[in-house]
Amino acid sequence: MTRRKKTRKTGPLAPSKQPKDKRPSEPTTKGKKIGKGQRPGQRHLESQKNKLTHSKSDDEKDPRVGSRRKIELVMTPEQELQQLQNDERLQRLVERFEEGETLNADDQRYLDEKSERYETLISKLGYELDDDWDDEEY
Repeated sequence: MTRRKKTRKTGPLAPSKQPKDKRPSEPTTKGKKIGKGQRPGQRHLESQKNKLTHSKSDDEKDPRVGSRRKIELVMTPEQELQQLQNDERLQRLVERFEEGETLNADDQRYLDEKSERYETLISKLGYELDDDWDDEEY
């Protein structure tokens, strides 16, 4: 028997190979890769953010030290009445009003609100108003 040299070619019984250029290749790109690295420009933005946050954080630090428990800022009616009686702006507005001067809208509203509050506090505490005090003047 004659000797045959081995070849890489398949025989008549084996399935034939397709040429390399027609073989289905594995898809190398399946779109954008997700989760790798930072977005473009982040290296430069990070240094700018640090500069901004350092300057803001120093200014925005809370200087208060101690408890953060809320405290009620409610005055007693006597304290509120005392505050109204010592209110310089209210006293000046009352004097101007009694002299017959016309007040602008803000001053008139302030005078009306404070005088109504004064009357309610007086009635709540049981004091009596002077005869000079007349509701219709204001």
